[in-house]
Amino acid sequence: MKMLYANNWIKIKWRLLLILMTLFFASFSYLYAQQSNTPVFTLNHCIETALKNNPQILASGLTVEESRARISEVKAGYYPTLSLSGSGSQSTWEDSAGVTSSTSKDNWSGGLSARYPIFQGFQTVSAVKSAEANFKANGAQHQTNQQDLVVRVTEAYYRLLQAERLVNVAEQSVQRAQMHLDFSNALFNTGLASRSDILKAKVAQSDVQLAMIKARNAQLAARGQLNLQMGRAVQLPLKIVDNLETDSSFILDERQFEKHLQIAYQNRPELERIGQQIEAQQANIRFARSDYFPTVSVDGSYTYAGETVSDLNASPYIGLSLSVPLFSGFSRPARVIQENLAIRNLKQQQESLRQQIGSEVWNAYLQVKEAVERVVNSRIFYENALENRNITEGEYREGVGSMLDVTDAQTAFVTAEQTLIEALADYKIAVATLDRAVGIMNVKEIVE
Repeated sequence: MKMLYANNWIKIKWRLLLILMTLFFASFSYLYAQQSNTPVFTLNHCIETALKNNPQILASGLTVEESRARISEVKAGYYPTLSLSGSGSQSTWEDSAGVTSSTSKDNWSGGLSARYPIFQGFQTVSAVKSAEANFKANGAQHQTNQQDLVVRVTEAYYRLLQAERLVNVAEQSVQRAQMHLDFSNALFNTGLASRSDILKAKVAQSDVQLAMIKARNAQLAARGQLNLQMGRAVQLPLKIVDNLETDSSFILDERQFEKHLQIAYQNRPELERIGQQIEAQQANIRFARSDYFPTVSVDGSYTYAGETVSDLNASPYIGLSLSVPLFSGFSRPARVIQENLAIRNLKQQQESLRQQIGSEVWNAYLQVKEAVERVVNSRIFYENALENRNITEGEYREGVGSMLDVTDAQTAFVTAEQTLIEALADYKIAVATLDRAVGIMNVKEIVE
């Protein structure tokens, strides 16, 4: 009986093991399929996706369309207004005793009326020019928002590449720490290493494992930031092409600064926006002054009226009306003063913006210059640290070095590799920032 029970229990365990293995391989296959189906994004693909899906850019585009519709609204002042009307009523009379009299009267009327403004003191012309200038200003602001988004996506893209490379560095460091620990145990067994070497190797292993945890979390945060800029859910998987390596041959030529600054003055959409705002404000001044002029309009109507529907009499009318404003409690001069102050304010903002652009271009140049110098020096640091680590590990394997020297060399190498990766990412971001500052970032060319 016991033997039968044991055999049944063994069969049950094998079945459970088979089920668990099936579930494991199924989940592994599913995860592999998910990873293989994840699209690989290039930088331009990320930018294109962001321009199509980012909520802020979509809202900015809707603002442009709203201002476009505003032009059609104000152009309605060029056209006559037509209205069709109709009415009917019945009247009865009561005597003094409150008894309803049989006397009643019906009134029926209907007709078409029109009004056409001949002259309104240039109000419609001014309103149309203001609306058109505001439309162009909103378009320039939309372009500014797009270029800012391109820089943010570029920065998020290279920060994700930086985070992914740092994860690789951390994983290699974990493998290296395990190798060092194995070296220490092997040398300890042969009497060429002390117990202290093993403890140091274990401490170094724990340290790099903690660094790997931080690196992986930083990678997830960077991926979420790029997804956010692209208008995607932050937790979605994302693969990107690694193009972090670059030929950092940028040379800062201060003699070309004025030339590039003039290019920025010509290309920056912010200056286009404030220029259009000034033009719109000039139209607003003309609109405010239009209240000083008389208005002339033509009115006409053709109506039918009578006591019965079958007996309606036609009544055509056409006339010319003139209205001359005399006094409005000093509101008109006060409004003109406000509009003039507003345009002076915009011109001061324009000058401040030009100074800000000059500062942005100069700082962007310096950032690229610093990034180039950092890349060059980081490569030297990396190569020297790599050679030092290899020498130190070789000495330790031969029993002439210490584990402290190995861990110090490994730490210096990891620091050098991290510094190089950060410098490469900063260089890519600095170049994009410089393009944005000079105003040569053409969004259409980027996504095509």
